[in-house]
Formats: sequence, structure tokens, C-alpha cells
Amino acid sequence: MVLLKMVTTRSSPSDERRQYSNSSGLRRVLSFREVFFASLGGQSPFLSITTYGTATILYAGLLAPLAALIGTLIVLVNGLVVYKLSQRITKTGGYYTYANHLISHRVGIVTGFVYLFYSILYGSAYAIGAAGITWFLFHINFTYTLTVLLVVQAVLAILGIKPSARYAVFAGSLELGILVAIGAILLYLSHFNLNLNLINGQGVSLSQFGYAALFAAAIPTGYGTITPLSGETRMASKTIPRAIVAVILAGGLLAAFDLLAFNSAGLALFSSFSSFEEFIRSMVSLKSFNSPVLYLLHRYLGIFIDVPVLLALINDGVLGVLAYNLASSRVLYAMSIDGWLPKPLSYINVNTNNPTLAALVSSVGVILVSVLASSLLSPLMAFLVLGALSTTAGLIVHVVSDVSLIRISARRVKRYLGQVILASSALALAAYSITSAVVSTNPVFMELFLGWLIIGFIYAEAQSIIRE
Repeated sequence: MVLLKMVTTRSSPSDERRQYSNSSGLRRVLSFREVFFASLGGQSPFLSITTYGTATILYAGLLAPLAALIGTLIVLVNGLVVYKLSQRITKTGGYYTYANHLISHRVGIVTGFVYLFYSILYGSAYAIGAAGITWFLFHINFTYTLTVLLVVQAVLAILGIKPSARYAVFAGSLELGILVAIGAILLYLSHFNLNLNLINGQGVSLSQFGYAALFAAAIPTGYGTITPLSGETRMASKTIPRAIVAVILAGGLLAAFDLLAFNSAGLALFSSFSSFEEFIRSMVSLKSFNSPVLYLLHRYLGIFIDVPVLLALINDGVLGVLAYNLASSRVLYAMSIDGWLPKPLSYINVNTNNPTLAALVSSVGVILVSVLASSLLSPLMAFLVLGALSTTAGLIVHVVSDVSLIRISARRVKRYLGQVILASSALALAAYSITSAVVSTNPVFMELFLGWLIIGFIYAEAQSIIRE
């Protein structure tokens, strides 16, 4: 009876509420708290504000808090689309699985390729960002720090999801406390100098602001690392959607709050708006991690902030890379289960409930990209390039999820009209952000992504020919 029920459910394409069971063998062991903090860890909040936040300031100046809110809105709209999809599909693989089940296997394969590009480059960007800031602030050897971060996260990824989740709960709780305290202290010491007249004299073009919003959107996107883990989450149809909304709002609003506190602290130090704006533009450059956020922290809190900052950077570097490493390994695993990648990638270590070979391959990918990028470019430039490319790839993955929701909701459009409107709005926002990225990113680097995308299309077509 149970087998018959499963077969009937999977063969009924008209049932919008169907749930794809996790038949792959991975056990469901993650709770809401672990999912939330693992997702928050994927944001690496402190590292994101000092790196992606710095990039947001670089392009938007004092409009950075507004860019953070717009970025949060972009992520939230896309997150609500994934919210709906994650209620229907609880199988391991996330965005790849959505496209594979709801559109076609060709689109699913290409989506898997794009997601691997997104997650591996995103993780590498976090590793380089953490090592770069540590080198700039504390003069600790960049290569040594990068090596330690990459090795530690690889070991955790191979050990399995449970040790990683326990670390995420501890690290995420610490991050929330540190960032709320920093924002509150800066606001208090600057006497809540909230000058919201942020338009005069900015000279920020629409494309620049869009690019800033693109970097700001990179801050609260940790939920993208947890959807591939749906197959390992208890009561996934309820837990994953709740965690998606919670982590987007927590990360995005916290980033906007801290950037607003930075504005208040900066305006209190300078005699006029224009002088503060000049300070920002003179300090932020493409040559070093000379972040105005870190500068203001030292101006207000002195050397007492050094130890917490160092611990947070190392902690974020490990956890941020680990979250994306785990996510990419689960996509490799899911594609292997479905027969699109070599079968050994789906082998599970029953003692750790972990696809060990997939985790190893993903770890090697992160290490190779990190080493290659940091060898060819300066640390900050490598971070910016990897961040821009990975975020663009992430937006394209979201475009696929938007189309997936539109397709499944259009079957009964009168009942699911709200979902069609939601997915269409997310599609429009993603298209705007992608356009801003293409206009602002160096064509040479964008060609790398397009080349990978073409490889994905060719591979999908080859697999289809082989199957047929």
C-alpha cells in the first residue's frame, strides 16, 4: 500500500500540492533552529557587511542603507517564490530539483550547472574576503589564513551536516549579538545623527545604484544554501519555508540597520554631508580592503574591537564557505541520483549521513577557484569579481525558480493568481538586477560565466541525446 501510494503520487502531474519524497537515503535530521542558523551562517553577516557592505558603499555612497533595503526586497520577493516551491518539493537538490521536476530535465541540468557556479564562486569569495580583511587589519599572512579557512571548512563538509549545523547555531547566535551591539553602540555614541537627506550631491547613476543593490542583495541570500538540504530537514515542507523568510528578514534588516548606524557615526565625525561623502569615496578603493565601516569601528571603539573582529572574520570565513560548499555538494549528489552525473557522487557514508565524494569534489572546486582567483587578482578585486559573477548566477537560478512557480501555478490560475503575480514580480526584479550587473561588470569576467552556461547547455543536450 505504501509503495503503491508513492508511485501514484509521483505520477500525477496535475497535483500542485504533491510532495517529492527523499528516496535517496539521506536522513532528515535538521531542526528549524539548525536550518535558520545554517542559513544565517551562509550569509556570514559580519563578513558580508564589511565586504559586500563596503562594495555597496563603493557604488552607492550614503545611499547604501537604501540600497540594502532594495536588495532585501529583491531577495525577499525571490525568497517567497522559493517559499512556495519548497512547500511542494522536499527532495534534496533545491533549485536544480525544482527545475528538473517542474520544467524539464534539460533546464534542470543547466540550472544545476549554474547553481554550482554560483555556490562555489560565492564560497570562494567569502574565503578570499575573510583572508583579505584579516591581512589588511592585522597583517596576518593572506595565504596562510586562506589555507586555514579552506582546509577547516573542507574537513567539516566531509564530516557531515550535523557537526556543521551545531557550529552554525553557535556561530550564528554570536554574529547576531555582535552586529546588533555594534549598530546600537555606534548610534548611541554618534547621538543618533540620522541625516536622511541622502540624495543631494550623491552623483550616483541609476546603473550604479542598481549595482550597489546587487551587492547589497548578496548579504541576506544565505537561504539559497539551505534549500538544497531540504532532504535532510525534518518536516521540510514547513521548516524550510519558515526559515527562508526568517533569515532574509533577519539578515537584510540587520544589514540596513548597521549601514544606517555607520551613516550616523560618519556624519557625526564630519562637518558637512559633502565632506563625509568625500571621505567615503577617498577611502574605498579597488586596491585594498580599507573599509570605512572598519575605520569607524576603530574610531569609536579603539583597539577593544580588534579581538572580536578577528574572531568574527575567521568564524565567518569558515562558516560562509562551508554553507555554500555543503549546498553545492548536495546539488552534485541530487544530479547523480537522477543519473545526470557519475554515480559515485551519490554514495553515502551511512555513519555520517553524508555524500562524502560529492562533498570532496565540491571542496576541491572551492579550493581551486579560491587559489586561482587570488593568484591572478588582488584580494579585493578577486572578491569583487567572484561576488559579482556568483550573484549574477544566483539571480539566473532565481529566474528559473520564478518560471517554475509560474508554470505550476498557471495550471489553475484563478486559484493561484497571487503566486503568478509574485513570481512575475520576482522575474522583473531579477531581470533589472541582471541587467545592472551585465552593464557594470567587466565583459571579460562576464564571458567566463557565459562560457560556463554554454557548457551546461551542451552537457544537457548531450545527456538528452544519450537518454533518447
